[in-house]
Amino acid sequence: MKKFFSIIVLTMIILVGCTTKFDLYCYDGDTTIVYTVLEVNADTNYFRISKSSLENEYEYNFDDLDVRFAGLFKDEPQPDTIMLDTISLMTDGLLKKYYFTTKKLLNNQEYTLIILRKADSVVVTSKARTICDISFIRPIGKYINFRSNVVNQVQWTGTHHPDAPNINAGSFTVIGYFHYKELMPGATDTVERYMQWTLGSGEADSWQNTTFHYYSTYYTPSTFFYLLEKDDYLNNNSPYGVQRWLEPFEFKLFVYGEELYDYHIINNATSVIPEVPNYSNIENGVGLLSSRTTVSTFHVIEQLCRKRISEDYPYGFIYDPNL
Repeated sequence: MKKFFSIIVLTMIILVGCTTKFDLYCYDGDTTIVYTVLEVNADTNYFRISKSSLENEYEYNFDDLDVRFAGLFKDEPQPDTIMLDTISLMTDGLLKKYYFTTKKLLNNQEYTLIILRKADSVVVTSKARTICDISFIRPIGKYINFRSNVVNQVQWTGTHHPDAPNINAGSFTVIGYFHYKELMPGATDTVERYMQWTLGSGEADSWQNTTFHYYSTYYTPSTFFYLLEKDDYLNNNSPYGVQRWLEPFEFKLFVYGEELYDYHIINNATSVIPEVPNYSNIENGVGLLSSRTTVSTFHVIEQLCRKRISEDYPYGFIYDPNL
């Protein structure tokens, strides 16, 4: 049974599955290190491939490897094997080499990474299945009410497939985003901002209703106003004359694949990949090939809540009864 160690929202998630520990460094040649987290929602999927020897890490030259990626891509009638493109990007202040593809991936599909080391003809491979289609069950309706002290639920479910009876989720994180537009005194353009509300995170199995095949987490709606009152940004950046306009409230579900054990999230679509793994699902190498996805549902804050936000807090929110 998978053991979920910890989740630090939007920074690091550590998940241990049916994998084995390994010695990162090879003392009789090179060890290929692979880190990739596949994202169906991403415009570009990046692959970090490096090598280690005698406790030192090096980058391959692009000509050292033949790197291919196989699976079913969007708008293509059948599976294909493509050669990955290459790019150098600044990561943590260093220029690092990445392989990438802009082909769109599909939910609930198995993809294979195939790396040929030209110097010794060793083939390094790994497979991972993307997470299935996921949809929200609750909240329902257009509006969301934060005045209640009664515990509410966020619920979601996944579309199963005969070849993949599970939804391939190792862990979930649910975050609420109070979105608003801001116009500071003297400014000519509005700025998009948000207040974040963590509603829950944990191992996928612990959130599942096995009878009705959905997942859920619980929250108390009125907690929203406590968070609003204590929000550091609003308390420290609300000068006289500031104007703010409410946007729809977002419930966002972060879904992390079963193989995933160490993952950093920056701005939803960009990954910072750690250099020293503890577990591996790479054949003839070490590292990680896994997947993640995000799903959102948006709801208009109901009228009495909007009025309270505008009238009870000195943040410059403008009440619009017609939303």
